[in-house]
Amino acid sequence: MQSNFWEANFWGILGSIAGLAGLIISWISFKYNTPKIEIEEMHLIVPDWVARDWKGHSIEQLKNSVLEFELEITVRNGRGGSGSIDKPTLSIRIPEGKKFKFFKNYKFIRIKPITEHEESERESESITRIWTERHGRAFNLSGGEKVDAKLIYQTYRYPQNIFDYINNYDEARYFIEYRDNLGKKSKLEIKNVVPLTEVRGY
Repeated sequence: MQSNFWEANFWGILGSIAGLAGLIISWISFKYNTPKIEIEEMHLIVPDWVARDWKGHSIEQLKNSVLEFELEITVRNGRGGSGSIDKPTLSIRIPEGKKFKFFKNYKFIRIKPITEHEESERESESITRIWTERHGRAFNLSGGEKVDAKLIYQTYRYPQNIFDYINNYDEARYFIEYRDNLGKKSKLEIKNVVPLTEVRGY
């Protein structure tokens, strides 16, 4: 009876096994070809000198001032498929308003990286050629590719943000926010924060 069952259902069983094997192979192929882009390393250089040199300045005195941050970042695609992530926004968290024993209000200062700049070339006494160099708004990585980059962030036009940052410098915490090509949003805290005065020595 058992032998007759296998004989009668042999091709059906074989087809089911082949179908299951095909599904497993498809799943493995899908996982391998789905990009997995991760931030491997990053450190942020912050303008710590402002807490010393601009402390006590009014908002009016800061209206033409600029703060600059430098982020050195390593991005890797750990799988075979190509993909991308936005060049991340720098998000600075500082206390805001009243501070209670177990609760604080926070303000986030968000700054996008510089993704283009202007170049110029003097062609004659009366003619200067000006053009825009674009660096791209995203990291585009093929399978297994790794990218090291330096991103520059500048905040200006918002002296209130500069004023608040200066007066809360010691409590500031730094994050990056970005989306991948599928629209998934990620937020990571920057643990390695380096004062600019340590880099330059003054």
